Amino acid sequence: MGYFWFSRNESLRAPFNMFRSDSLPSVDPCAPVIELRANLAARVDIVTLKLFLAVVEEASIAKAAEREHMAPSAVSKRLADLEQAVRVPLLERHRRGVSPTPAGEALLRHSRKILRDLTQLECEMGEFSSASHGARGHVRAAANESALFGFFPDALSRFMRDYPNVTVELQPNTSTGAVQAVREGIVDFGIFWGDQPVDGLKVMPCYVDRLVVVVPRGHSLSRRRNLHFIDLLDHPLILQEQYSSIQNLTERLAAEAGRALRSRIRDAGFDAVCRMAQAGLGIGIVPDYFVTDRAAAMHIAEVPLDEPWANRLHKLCVREDDDMATATRLLVDFLSA
Repeated sequence: MGYFWFSRNESLRAPFNMFRSDSLPSVDPCAPVIELRANLAARVDIVTLKLFLAVVEEASIAKAAEREHMAPSAVSKRLADLEQAVRVPLLERHRRGVSPTPAGEALLRHSRKILRDLTQLECEMGEFSSASHGARGHVRAAANESALFGFFPDALSRFMRDYPNVTVELQPNTSTGAVQAVREGIVDFGIFWGDQPVDGLKVMPCYVDRLVVVVPRGHSLSRRRNLHFIDLLDHPLILQEQYSSIQNLTERLAAEAGRALRSRIRDAGFDAVCRMAQAGLGIGIVPDYFVTDRAAAMHIAEVPLDEPWANRLHKLCVREDDDMATATRLLVDFLSA
């Protein structure tokens, strides 16, 4: 594996001669940091940072160029200039495309923060416009499936009645992924459930839901008033996607009980679990909101779980050092009130 030089095309090879030791500008050893800072300030712009971010996210210069509506050669030239400015390789080439070097990872982290701050600046400046009526801005959030389908619709409907000029971008993720997206600055806040590493994050309570067991109509468990988790282990379970919080919980509880999960199928999504139960393929665990209104139509039944962990407190997290834009702060305060 070698460092990526963007292209083997002869027409693009010239810019890369700058990386030869005899072509690099001489540096005064007494003031290397000052010269590097001046070089960066003069040569690194927002467009180049966006292109670098696109290349890393797409793992391909060609795909990044298409995404940003630029010629691949132009993208390569800008990245070559960027590497010359920082004086270290930023990308590595491999069979599957490109990936950032350790220096590239550092630049990626700072680029995301710069672009995020610029977006917040634009939104906040809009609040001072004479055409603005109330707060405005764009908020990005990551959340697990429970929050996306069970909590956000009603909550956002109430929020947007008071703040019609705020737009919200919701990104589906697992609880673990939502926390990581906040940590990396990909989103402004995340909603999660369960034990997650939250060092460096500010966490606040958000809402509570309850897990129930969904079973086919006429199933032997459908007549029970409530169930314990151990009762489920004698029946085929409809497993959920590998990294979901509910799946991780059921696997851990089964292991603690010294039992193996019986299953004939693994699926993704609460709707799929309900439909598989409807088809008689097993029983599953889902939030109550997802099955209560559709149980009769789907010919399935819900049975409460008599377990302390069945009542789930979902939490909201933001970065501790994040100076939130007005729109983000308003939505975070609203959801965590």
